[in-house]
Amino acid sequence: MIQKLLQIYDNAYTIYTDAVNSLIAAEKPSEHEVERILDGLLDFCGDIRFLDLFKRLCRYIYPMYPLLVTDYVHLYNLQYEEDK
Repeated sequence: MIQKLLQIYDNAYTIYTDAVNSLIAAEKPSEHEVERILDGLLDFCGDIRFLDLFKRLCRYIYPMYPLLVTDYVHLYNLQYEEDK
């Protein structure tokens, strides 16, 4: 069972890496596209690989959508940093 879960995470990481790279390659991705990817990444941010993707995307899109990034960083903190 653990092996299957690890495989799911590995597959998701590949998919989200491609998605983040595509958004960064776009001149100005739509806010809806960015929000959709951030939603998905947030589900996996307990894994450092996904957290790195989350941070990378947030840093890239902050100049375009600062309120969106602020909201997602707040959600991240509520979900993952509250216990610390």
